[in-house]
Amino acid sequence: MRLRENTFAKIITLIVLLLIPIILLYTLSTQTSMNVIRDEMQSLKQKDITYLANEIDRSVTTLSSLGFLLSEDIHIQQLQTIHLLESAYERNSERLRIMERLRLLNVSQRWDTQYSILSPENEQFVSTNTYLQYDLESVKKLLAPTWQYEEMITQNFKQMRFVRHIVKPASKISNVEQAGIIVEISFPDEHIIKDLDAFKQTGKGDPFLMSKDGDSILNRSSDPEIIASIGELLRKEELSLAAASNEIVKMGGGEYLVTIAPIRTLSWYLVDYMPLQDVMKPIVKTQILFYGSVILLLAMSLLAAYLLYRNVQRPIGLLIRNVKRLQDGNYATRINVNPKNEFGYLFQRFNDMAAETERLIGKVYVEELRRREANVKQLQSQINPHFLYNCFALIRSLSRLDKKESVMKLSMHLSKYYRYTTRVEKLTATLREELQLLESYLEIQRFHIQHMSYLIDVPETMLELEVPRLLLQPVVENAVLHGIERFDGDGLIAIFGKTEEGWHEICVEDNGIGMTDEELRRLEAKILETPDDSTGCALWNIRQRLLFQFGDGATLTFRPRPEGGVAVYLRWPVQ
Repeated sequence: MRLRENTFAKIITLIVLLLIPIILLYTLSTQTSMNVIRDEMQSLKQKDITYLANEIDRSVTTLSSLGFLLSEDIHIQQLQTIHLLESAYERNSERLRIMERLRLLNVSQRWDTQYSILSPENEQFVSTNTYLQYDLESVKKLLAPTWQYEEMITQNFKQMRFVRHIVKPASKISNVEQAGIIVEISFPDEHIIKDLDAFKQTGKGDPFLMSKDGDSILNRSSDPEIIASIGELLRKEELSLAAASNEIVKMGGGEYLVTIAPIRTLSWYLVDYMPLQDVMKPIVKTQILFYGSVILLLAMSLLAAYLLYRNVQRPIGLLIRNVKRLQDGNYATRINVNPKNEFGYLFQRFNDMAAETERLIGKVYVEELRRREANVKQLQSQINPHFLYNCFALIRSLSRLDKKESVMKLSMHLSKYYRYTTRVEKLTATLREELQLLESYLEIQRFHIQHMSYLIDVPETMLELEVPRLLLQPVVENAVLHGIERFDGDGLIAIFGKTEEGWHEICVEDNGIGMTDEELRRLEAKILETPDDSTGCALWNIRQRLLFQFGDGATLTFRPRPEGGVAVYLRWPVQ
């Protein structure tokens, strides 16, 4: 069965065509949702990181501003002339007033900041850290006109701090020994770490600070491996550092959203990262559930399709194949499968129908054989009794003339002729036997028609072909009686045979009085119709027996000869 005629194939194709748009629409919807979530997450993350960076930047900016205010404060500047006070008590009181002012500034800020005031000219020093002493050399080593991240000693232990120095006047920054006042502001990285921890506790990421030099300040629960990978990308300048930005990068086999916001006062960068798979996990789970459901439905559909194929399509195909066998003539075909469904009833009815058809075909075949036998007998009965009477009269005449040889020859041919025509036990004969009959018939006719001769030229390869009995005799008889007997000249009956291009052909022609084209067309039309009592049936019988023996390809045709007379062609396919 062709695919376009196969109902099962149409159903499977329909299922697939319905399933494909569903999968495509869901995939498109999921992809759109993931893109929307990714864009929204990038926007929110950038806002959060920018806010935290601005908070840190605002705090550091405030410290810088306070440092400049201290450098301009007239009370702080009195440290340059404190050595001119005569009384030690006054000098100490002035130093305490300056220290108290520094402590008040420190308390007003959210970070614990260390302020120190140096006066290189008189080597005076005031600091919120009472453990520190005047050390201009240390200041010269750490001198930082902008914020720097340095290791400093505080309360007898080392500590990483951000530090900045403000020198008054500013022109003495390259020669601090001649400076009037040096203001040192510093704060530990612990305050930034606390801000990072507080930010992380809100569940918004894993932030850290990083400089271009590779220094980093991490929160207390950070992942050093991922931060090292991000730092490597920053050092290679694969991430944008110009302004607040976020980018999706691949690290460790996964995708991460890396958000960067600059802290301009410190010249550092606040960095945060978030694994996208964690954010997309619910959608991915839903997607996996959907595709799993689709696969399960597809598997169930395939199972249902298999059951449909096994219980419906295969029985239909089996039924169609056996119907084709019936159509091809194999009436003995039967369906031996007995399914436990409606097809069992159909198969049983098909077998009953095939058996009944076979029985009817057998009956028709027997009737056809009987009809063929009746046709042969009818053809035999058409042999003109006058032919026999004439033969006896001719024998009598020859006997009176004492022509014994002619009588013996005529009697022999007559006996052969009637011995062959009266045999009814077999409906077919070899072409050799048919030609021997024609030879006896024509020899007998030569005693009647003295001006007639005959020629038989049939290849040896055709002589053993099986043909219907008495197939050629009526044709030759018509040629003799209607063509040669009334012809005044020398008559000739010629019988030719040949095999070419898959066809056998016998041609019987005479050079007698012939027939017109119109008469030949009427004759050809006449043999196509069932004869009645008023018309002859010899040629009609010949055509019918050719069709019975050799099928619809066999033909009986008539053609006029250019030299005069008629040619009759009997043609049938090679079998």
